[in-house]
Amino acid sequence: MQSWHLWTILGLLLLIMEMLTPAFFFASFAVAALITAPIASAGLSPTAQLATFAAVSVLCMAAVRPFVVKVVYRLVGQSGSVVDGIGQGDAPGRVKVGSEEWQAISSTGGALPAGTRVEILAVDSATLTVRPRD
Repeated sequence: MQSWHLWTILGLLLLIMEMLTPAFFFASFAVAALITAPIASAGLSPTAQLATFAAVSVLCMAAVRPFVVKVVYRLVGQSGSVVDGIGQGDAPGRVKVGSEEWQAISSTGGALPAGTRVEILAVDSATLTVRPRD
């Protein structure tokens, strides 16, 4: 198997991981791996391939992170609806905000049943902290 095959497989696996997690973490690495694949097929050394992967990863994260942070933190203050009940303590549930579902925990530590209207207080990675809406 040639190195460009490995970069392509890595890129596709990272894209799948991105689809399975809501953190928007693996996408930059997936793009970097998929950009490195044709460079590897041109016969560049493994060192040049790793340098390309690292540089493209950093550029993607630097370009995308501010956008993602702005979009995600816009959620604070919005309302949503619990679609999968939030349990006691830190037991997460799911909240629908607009057309998207997010993992969520209760700010009070109390259970919130499905259908409860909530307000988003904070965002930590891909988990919302919510409280019942008055």
